[in-house]
Amino acid sequence: MTGILKYRTVWQLIRHLSQRLRYSPYKIRAENRTITEQTMEFSSFKRLVRSKSGLRIVPANDDMKSPFLLSEPPWTPDSETNNCTECKSKFGFTLRRHHCRRCGLIYCGQCCATRLPLPRMSFVDPVRMCDRCADRTSNEQDFFERHLKILTSGASFVPDSSYSRADSLLCKLTPDHRYLLFEGMSHEPVDLLLIKSFSVSKDMEILECNEDYNSGGSSMELVFSAAEGDQEKHLKLTTGPDPLRKAGSSWILAMQQALKLIYSIDNS
Repeated sequence: MTGILKYRTVWQLIRHLSQRLRYSPYKIRAENRTITEQTMEFSSFKRLVRSKSGLRIVPANDDMKSPFLLSEPPWTPDSETNNCTECKSKFGFTLRRHHCRRCGLIYCGQCCATRLPLPRMSFVDPVRMCDRCADRTSNEQDFFERHLKILTSGASFVPDSSYSRADSLLCKLTPDHRYLLFEGMSHEPVDLLLIKSFSVSKDMEILECNEDYNSGGSSMELVFSAAEGDQEKHLKLTTGPDPLRKAGSSWILAMQQALKLIYSIDNS
């Protein structure tokens, strides 16, 4: 653990490894394994914190925070409003104020009665939310319960011929949800926050055969940079042969949902 602590962020560790292991496919594969080990070790360190909103389990190192997480909002002071944000009912002796744990605004009990798990803020127990935030949180549940598991488990893809001669590779998300790893391919990890575009292509012949029109697609192309300000890079991956195609398509769909969650205009 001593050797790890000298790097303040995983990105500094990645840059260090990239400089030392550059130009060697074998060593880049070793780098992928090293990053997986380091992120698993870092992500295993958690701390329990208590705030006005409740108990949360958060990373011990803030630099290791998942890009899918939201910061806990400040609460609107009670003195700033005398009326419910939603129904405009006036607060008084018989009508108490309640704060939505997701947006921090003040509501009456009826407009802030829903309690739901809120994984995007790492709460231990279900928390109170306004109707608007409850709807948004419910829509995100499928990602955390299903899509995120698909991403971390990984799926097999066939790389574009200009990148590798390998028959297939395993693409998966690291345990801290911050990087894409490519096992079986001499390619550096990709930081999710440095992905500039993600496009999907669908092979209609395959879709018509499988009747899977809601799949994520048959191929994907990433445009990303290795670091802030670096030149753009492109990577195209295609789903594998029939036994693996469905898993690959599901992984592409999960990746679409992940990037939509990260880069949503309104993440609150």
